[in-house]
Amino acid sequence: MMGARLREAWREIREHPGRTALQALAVVLGVASVLGGFSVSDSMRRRSERVYARQGGLDKLEVQPDAVVRSGQIPALQAANPGLRRDDAAAGAALDPEAVAGVSYRRNARAKVRSGHAAQSRQVTGVGADFTAMEGYQVARGRDLSARELETGAPVAVLGSQAVRTFFPDGAAVGGRLVLGGIPVTVVGTFRHREFRFGASEYNIFWWENRIIAMPAAFVHRRLQADPHGRLDRLSFRLPRPGAVLDFSKDLAALLANHHRGQTDFRMTDVAAREKRRESQGKVYDLVFVLSGVLALAGGGLVNVNIQMASLKERVREVGVKMALGACAGEVFMGFMTEAMLLTGLGALAGLGAGVGFSWAITRSLDVPLVLRPDSFAWAFLLSAGFGFGFALFPAWKASRLSPMEALRHE
Repeated sequence: MMGARLREAWREIREHPGRTALQALAVVLGVASVLGGFSVSDSMRRRSERVYARQGGLDKLEVQPDAVVRSGQIPALQAANPGLRRDDAAAGAALDPEAVAGVSYRRNARAKVRSGHAAQSRQVTGVGADFTAMEGYQVARGRDLSARELETGAPVAVLGSQAVRTFFPDGAAVGGRLVLGGIPVTVVGTFRHREFRFGASEYNIFWWENRIIAMPAAFVHRRLQADPHGRLDRLSFRLPRPGAVLDFSKDLAALLANHHRGQTDFRMTDVAAREKRRESQGKVYDLVFVLSGVLALAGGGLVNVNIQMASLKERVREVGVKMALGACAGEVFMGFMTEAMLLTGLGALAGLGAGVGFSWAITRSLDVPLVLRPDSFAWAFLLSAGFGFGFALFPAWKASRLSPMEALRHE
């Protein structure tokens, strides 16, 4: 019986191409809107994840100095407090050795940097043991700073790609010499060039990172700044275990407040939480796209109801003949529902193809790799099927309620 219904529905669809096209158009637009919205949003989200991965991942808790100002003045305790420093990094790592997989920190200083090819006033970055891995850097030539060099504050450096081009245009940076504030420094390695661009933009979001001149933080503190406290500009903890960030951040906040004489002169940033907030904002856009598709499907469904009711008036005699030959009301109902669902399915398949094309065009214009997830296809198809089924019920029920005698007399 189902095969016979499908053949009859297909014959009816082929015999009325204009009506079929109008009924399918709304389904196509609705499905394409839902799938396209999901795909574009997923593509943008995947690109954002790539950026975070190149920055060292999403499992970091970052701490930065944050001066507390009240009534335009810094409190006396705040002014006397050394602030965020290397001792905080060591104490924080000791809070939960099993949870903390790495500690990274930075201390920036300004110095006159000179080589045999150039002389500039540049920012120099003092770093800690896990800096390279946690910040997403990779050594291209030479080697990274050793643990002993970091501990003793040895006069050695690793250069970013832009710093190499500036001070060693011949490329012979490894083993070369720099003079920082009058202090000779040996270059022991170079970092791989870092690059990431949004769309067709010429702006590389990592351009500043390529300027880095990384040195032991102890060297910066002792030789460039004469800072006995070992102050830091940023402190990062890697916490790969799921759920560890929340508990650790509470314990760390209490520890830092105790170290800083009760002053909350620091601020914490949970990178994963920031990504979750960004994802929640992305879900708002997903919802907007879904609602656009739902409205298109709902509007198309209302149009389809009117078209089906109009076509029913043309097929009253056909329904009467079927009933006179023994077809029951349920069979008439199923016949109309089969035709509506077949039309919806064909429109949904065409809409999926249109959605892929729409997504490809948008992501290509943004220069973003296209991401198509199976659940996006499933959602788009299920929504169209649900609306097609719901809006087909009334015309099918109306057809099944026709009186055979009145239908046969209908002209």
